[in-house]
Amino acid sequence: MSGFRTCVLVLAIAACADVTNAPEAPPALDETVFRCKAEPVLIAQCSYNACHGQAESALRVYSLGKLRAVPPADSIALAAPLTDAEQHANYLSAVGFATYGVAPVDNWLLRKPLPPGSGGYEHAGGAIYVGTGDPSYVALFQWLNGGGSCN
Repeated sequence: MSGFRTCVLVLAIAACADVTNAPEAPPALDETVFRCKAEPVLIAQCSYNACHGQAESALRVYSLGKLRAVPPADSIALAAPLTDAEQHANYLSAVGFATYGVAPVDNWLLRKPLPPGSGGYEHAGGAIYVGTGDPSYVALFQWLNGGGSCN
């Protein structure tokens, strides 16, 4: 019985030990900065009906004249400004790619559409950014890094 007690004691002590190698929490992703800096990039580059302008897409982007949360009754409704709900849904869709413990430079929103020579992955839509200095890349990087402003 003494071996059993020792085993239980060791397990109890191990369960109370501090974890010192946990990754840092990702920076807070500001929705206001998303709307003024990152969302315009996603709308301009990614919201095509054949790409991320599909409701079932993992990264789904609502935009004027394309995918809308509520099917528009006419062309006027299709071209109406995005609703707050649509903008918030775009934000949540993008935040879904801000994986805990992954550095912003390794985020799929940044890496996948880079040219392969710049560290990008195969992207069905081809390279979107010309490199890491591309203004669209920089806008998304700043937002994913918890920075940027609407000035």
